[in-house]
Amino acid sequence: MLTSDFDYHLHEDLIAQTPVEPRDSSRILV
Repeated sequence: MLTSDFDYHLHEDLIAQTPVEPRDSSRILV
């Protein structure tokens, strides 16, 4: 496995800039 396998680009509008309120309503993609 290479670290380059994990090198990918995301659009900036898909990256959260502020935390979700309330915090327990946030979601994570693993």
